[in-house]
Amino acid sequence: MPQKSWAIFFESGAWIEIHRDTVAGRTVSFRVVMLADIGDTRYCVTRYDTAHGYAHRDVIGMKEGLRGKIACPTFTFNQAFQYAIRDIEQNADLYLSDFLAH
Repeated sequence: MPQKSWAIFFESGAWIEIHRDTVAGRTVSFRVVMLADIGDTRYCVTRYDTAHGYAHRDVIGMKEGLRGKIACPTFTFNQAFQYAIRDIEQNADLYLSDFLAH
């Protein structure tokens, strides 16, 4: 099972760590994790993954922890993987603000 990992960095200092496993070119699992160092601590701001057998985004708050899951039920894993990267790239500032507020 080929695995590929890379990162995308933002001017804010936050970044996305991306991990994908494929079989015959088809995504079988992935993690797209937005991280930020706040003070001396590294936090997971939000993440898309395929844990629990379906693609979803974990909504996380700095104080509250895991606040909920948003499923991507109509997407294939390939579609959800591409969507996750685009979504976090386009909404990184919003997700970081939301994380800090909760």
